[in-house]
Amino acid sequence: MLQPDRGPLAAQPPRLLPSEAPIALAEPPLLDPQPEQLGCVDITHSYTSEPATVLLLIDQSQSMSFAFGESTRWEVLRQAIVEPDNGLLSALDQSARIGLMIYTGRGGFSNPLGCPLVTEVEAQFGNVDEVRSVYLAAEPMQGGDTPTGESIDRAALALSALSSSAPKYILLATDGQPDTCAQPKPSGGLPLALEAAQRAYAQGIRMYTLGVSDGLDAWRLQQLSNAGAGKDPSLVFGLDADAEEPLSASTEPRKLADQLKGVIGDVRTCTIDLGTPVGTGRTLDGRLVLDGQTLAHDARNGWTFVDDRTVRIHGSACDEILGDGQRLEVRFPCLTEFAPPR
Repeated sequence: MLQPDRGPLAAQPPRLLPSEAPIALAEPPLLDPQPEQLGCVDITHSYTSEPATVLLLIDQSQSMSFAFGESTRWEVLRQAIVEPDNGLLSALDQSARIGLMIYTGRGGFSNPLGCPLVTEVEAQFGNVDEVRSVYLAAEPMQGGDTPTGESIDRAALALSALSSSAPKYILLATDGQPDTCAQPKPSGGLPLALEAAQRAYAQGIRMYTLGVSDGLDAWRLQQLSNAGAGKDPSLVFGLDADAEEPLSASTEPRKLADQLKGVIGDVRTCTIDLGTPVGTGRTLDGRLVLDGQTLAHDARNGWTFVDDRTVRIHGSACDEILGDGQRLEVRFPCLTEFAPPR
């Protein structure tokens, strides 16, 4: 092997051949942050499809004959539903399949007629006159009980038997504490009613509860409202963000009719679940188009946010959806957020 030169460069270390050079450990490559797409909404609602189904589940217990405002609980509720010009049925006539179950019990399972005792009109499209006629012919039952849980199960069974992919809803109207067919008295049927509401929700059936008096204590109404929406019954409206707002009936039939139309109308079309949080500050990003017309961000005749994943259609735009509207398009562009690579 050649000896290194000992001239002026003797202080420099010898050069190593490539095979003798130390191997440096390679640094891991730096990866760019990975973009995540958030808040993407692309929804189209077609209102030419099969209508939703609304089943009215009406408490027929004796206490429904008690005073309520200037009339009785039964009569105020019934007028709000059947009144030809302004009642709930007239509002739903051309936009939903409607059914009716009037329920009570008398002696529970000891009654040879069974329990619950149900007067039923099968849910169909265009049967408003039959629903109205049957409802007008009925009155609260003397000595009637309130087997609400079993009646919710009965209503859910009828709705689940319908071969329809359209939304299905139960509107429960009751004035008192639930009991059961197994034990009509005392009124300890709330747990069973909550379980029935949760079972209905698991089948894709949303239940709304209307309290037609102070007899259904606020906390019971709150729990039924939550359970019907598939939520924890213990949530409290005004304290817990996800709690359902309980619905207590007005003593005036006209105002009560407006309450009911608001509930059913919002459920069907005028309140839109975006399916993902988009943020309530994105009013300029959203694009809502109804039958080719862009809706403004406007609380009178356009749209507003309810929360970060829900928008509501208002005024004439909502009227059009509930009436002759054909197609609503809802678009929010994706937000790109960078996150470390996985």
